[in-house]
Amino acid sequence: MTGAKSSEASAALPALRVARVARRIRVDGDLVKAPWRALGASALVPSHGGAADGGFQPTALRLAHDGERLYVAFACADRDVWGTHTGRNAPIYEEEVVEAFLAPDGDPRRYFELESSPHGAWFEARIESPDGRRATMRVDRDWTCDGWERAVRVHGAPPAERRACEGRHAGWDVEWAIPFASLGVGAPTPGAKWRANFYRIDQADGGQYSAWSPTLAEPPDFHVPHRFGVLTFE
Repeated sequence: MTGAKSSEASAALPALRVARVARRIRVDGDLVKAPWRALGASALVPSHGGAADGGFQPTALRLAHDGERLYVAFACADRDVWGTHTGRNAPIYEEEVVEAFLAPDGDPRRYFELESSPHGAWFEARIESPDGRRATMRVDRDWTCDGWERAVRVHGAPPAERRACEGRHAGWDVEWAIPFASLGVGAPTPGAKWRANFYRIDQADGGQYSAWSPTLAEPPDFHVPHRFGVLTFE
């Protein structure tokens, strides 16, 4: 990348403030409870950076922290929730999944990859990407995110009916609590900044790939660390 292109890409990176909450959030997949309903959502957009078409299935992202844990919530509208994998570190990224790539030290060449599927399968790995490219990155699948709490709820009727259930969207919700200690960092001080990105893969219409910060890669590729956005902790 030339310097001009790099500056242009950096200027386009999204930023998000991570609100501090007063008490621990119970992780059960219910995103209607406090504090989620009071926190603003960020929408994931097509990962290639183009406009969403009429079949695009939206995802709302919310973040919070309590000084000990980072909380992540994904609300995924979905007309056909699907997946086959269960358990740890199956290739759920080949099916339907939400993902977070987190670089707590601010250097996107070193980050943690966390994923959940609609059926509760999960993936956890530590990534070293010295060149910022998939071809030379190293993936440590033996790393575990100790104390990571996960919950998934699927809502709505069968896809043929496509109606909402219990006042929620038809689709699936994911809620996580990630201990800062499991990422090798202490409690973030007010104003602390991380680099991060958040994604979703859905298999509707031949495959939909969405991101908080578009990676601008075609074909889709999420391992583009220079496109990570900026989180600022309150």
